[in-house]
Amino acid sequence: MLFATSLVSAILLLSGVLIIKAIRRRNNRRSPLRGKKIANLPGQQLMARTIDHGENLSFAFILMYFSLPLTLGAWSIHHVDWRSVRFGFDEALFLTAGIGVFGYGLWMYARSYGAYMAAKEGQIAEQITGQLLNRLMGPKCIVAHDMPCENFNIDHIVIAPRAVYAVETKSFRKPAGSSDSSHYKVAFDGNSLQFPDFRSTKVIEQARRQSQWLGRYLKESLGRDVPVIPAIALPGWWVERLEGARKSDIRVFTPMGRGAEFLLSGEEILDGTTRTLIAQAVAQKYPSVDK
Repeated sequence: MLFATSLVSAILLLSGVLIIKAIRRRNNRRSPLRGKKIANLPGQQLMARTIDHGENLSFAFILMYFSLPLTLGAWSIHHVDWRSVRFGFDEALFLTAGIGVFGYGLWMYARSYGAYMAAKEGQIAEQITGQLLNRLMGPKCIVAHDMPCENFNIDHIVIAPRAVYAVETKSFRKPAGSSDSSHYKVAFDGNSLQFPDFRSTKVIEQARRQSQWLGRYLKESLGRDVPVIPAIALPGWWVERLEGARKSDIRVFTPMGRGAEFLLSGEEILDGTTRTLIAQAVAQKYPSVDK
């Protein structure tokens, strides 16, 4: 009986996972960074090993926690007189509860799987964008990444001679290929991003809010107004700037190739000393090493 219930659970689990993955593949969308090479960050191999060790610790904890209950359950099943067992109301209630718990777990898996894939694609997009922005670093430019703020983070901060850029990186999946090149283009009209099969304004609003927050924070830290320009990086997309984009306060660009070099252009408004002070203020938002 114990073996049979374990086998049924395993079959249901495998079937549910395969169905969820098949449904996700049917949308025919793919990452805009598919096939791109990406270099490792400093300590990335150690980070992967740390995650593996953490998962082993979690498994060991679960194993220790459930060791006696599982053993007791196996012992109880072994001593049950199955000839006297009848399937009635109590048994139906426990079976329904088991199916309900499994269904809830499957729902949680489906939700978490989608969130996991979105986070993974976002991480890759931020990593690629960060590596390309790092090429700008030099005597006139300072770049910081993943700045912790109030219940959110700013993906990248570019402290350039003209202004400070608060860069938000987004990874939108591309639709299936079409007969022309429109499936990898996104048009920016100053107020929205027009993708081949949908339109988005939320990322525009998000970039504006983050740059405004950064502007207020730098003013409090330095005691003076600092120009902060919101920017959106779309790695893997070809950005078409429409007429309204020229008058917009937001810069939308692809960091691929030389797409981020415009961040260094323009008249010098922030001198070297000011840029250093801004970098120090940004550094204050990062956590300290505990041990």
